Amino acid sequence: MTASDALHALLIFGLTFVLEDVAVLGAALLVVNSMVSLPWAAGSSFAGIWFGDLGLYFLALRFGRPIFDKPWFKKLFHKIDLTRSEGWFQNHGTLAILLSRTIPGTRLPTYVAAGLLRVPASRFVGVTAAACLVWVAALFWLSYHVGMMVISGFQMFRSEAGKLLACALLAAVVGWPLRSLLKSTSFQSLAAKLPKITRWEFWPMPVFYIPVLFKYLTLAIRYRSLSLPTLANPGMYTGGLIGESKYGTLREISDAQPEFVVKTYLARFRSPEQQLAQVEALVREGSLTYPLVFKPDVGQRGDGFKLIHSPAEAERYVYTFSRDLLIQEYAPGPREAGIFYYRFPDQKRGRILAITEKVFPAITGDGQRTLEELIQRDQRASMLANVYCERFARDRSRVLAAGEQVRLVEAGNHCQGAIFLDGWRLYSAKLEEVVDRISRSVSGFYVGRYDIRYASESSLRKGEGFQIVELNGASSEATNIYDPANSLWKAYRTLFRQWEITFAIADQNRKRGLRPTPLGTVWRNWIRYRHEAAVYPASD
Repeated sequence: MTASDALHALLIFGLTFVLEDVAVLGAALLVVNSMVSLPWAAGSSFAGIWFGDLGLYFLALRFGRPIFDKPWFKKLFHKIDLTRSEGWFQNHGTLAILLSRTIPGTRLPTYVAAGLLRVPASRFVGVTAAACLVWVAALFWLSYHVGMMVISGFQMFRSEAGKLLACALLAAVVGWPLRSLLKSTSFQSLAAKLPKITRWEFWPMPVFYIPVLFKYLTLAIRYRSLSLPTLANPGMYTGGLIGESKYGTLREISDAQPEFVVKTYLARFRSPEQQLAQVEALVREGSLTYPLVFKPDVGQRGDGFKLIHSPAEAERYVYTFSRDLLIQEYAPGPREAGIFYYRFPDQKRGRILAITEKVFPAITGDGQRTLEELIQRDQRASMLANVYCERFARDRSRVLAAGEQVRLVEAGNHCQGAIFLDGWRLYSAKLEEVVDRISRSVSGFYVGRYDIRYASESSLRKGEGFQIVELNGASSEATNIYDPANSLWKAYRTLFRQWEITFAIADQNRKRGLRPTPLGTVWRNWIRYRHEAAVYPASD
């Protein structure tokens, strides 16, 4: 033991009485940064949390029910209903104490109620000790691995105070979304949420992207620019980070390599009537036939994607959407893939970093259950039940006939419900050569993801028989990370590598005399897009 260990342990112990989860997360980061030994950090975290739990219980146990009748106590702890709590603790007391450890906002009333209702001390002490031990271990595991992935960023803080500040900041950022994720959880819903929590591919974006955010920040500090990735693709608006036109990039590819792009038209918005007239003219002239794909010219993650089968559906879409509209020929595929490509400006040949194979899930009827019931019973579909039920709001109560199949998603996007698998088996040198040739025909394009539809695996490996439906720039992902067989850490390593490549490409472009888009412009585009996307039509 050193004086530094003792000081840090005392600090951690004290902070657990203020923000216990953040204190524990920070303690693990101190271990990662070699500022305190693991036994002292974990021990002081456990002691601080457990002593706090015992304090609440024994205060309530010692002073008993008379204090509960005091007006000030009822005002502070108005959520405690002794009559209801007494029956609950008789049947589920141990479970309540265990679960309250994971649900912010429930610990204080639960532990006070346990003391007031005179739950046996030996039972409370043993249960809380076990719960604290598991909880501290879980938080240490999470924080330790997050810290290991971004620890290089701490090297910029050479002083002990600087490193301590960095650990505190990272702990707060990790703790906030974790707390938000669990805060709305009730005892009854926790069991339902556990499967989704344990499968990282379904984590909320603010939680999943915490390490990626810190990787981005460390790269931004290394390259001295937060908006440098806007130079990764000088030919795209903001480098394809946010706000770029899908039509602009597809038109350029179509001009050079028309056989590889689905027919795509842009209907500028002046009025719904004008947009609808453009659609009708394209169909009447034979340029397009139903079904068609409608989607916003500026969009991300499949927002607003809709498969349109008739003039009536086209009219409904147009009258709920007042933005520039992309109208595409429907590419039946039937297969879809995402190909992540990059090329450094000083190199003649580009490379494929990753390939994603996209699978469109379907539900099969049994003649007895409704569509919603079938979704809820499906192991994977139930994870995104809210997305699917919103998409099929009109049919969710319909009983599907035996053998009837309903395809749950049309957009090849993970957050819209498509299944993503690692498709590297589709790679070939010939495919890479063709993708590189297409990419070099797009001025100022160096890194991004092609979303393509193709007829067969053999033709794709030959670099034939595929059509590009979208080209995404600097903000796109190597989406093969979402393969359920992937580990979380493998996914992060891929994303880290992707951003390292993006920053390095952008830096080379900066050295050629180009200047990145101002950060304020990027931010305003992001805010504007968030507001617009909130009213986009529900995606298919």
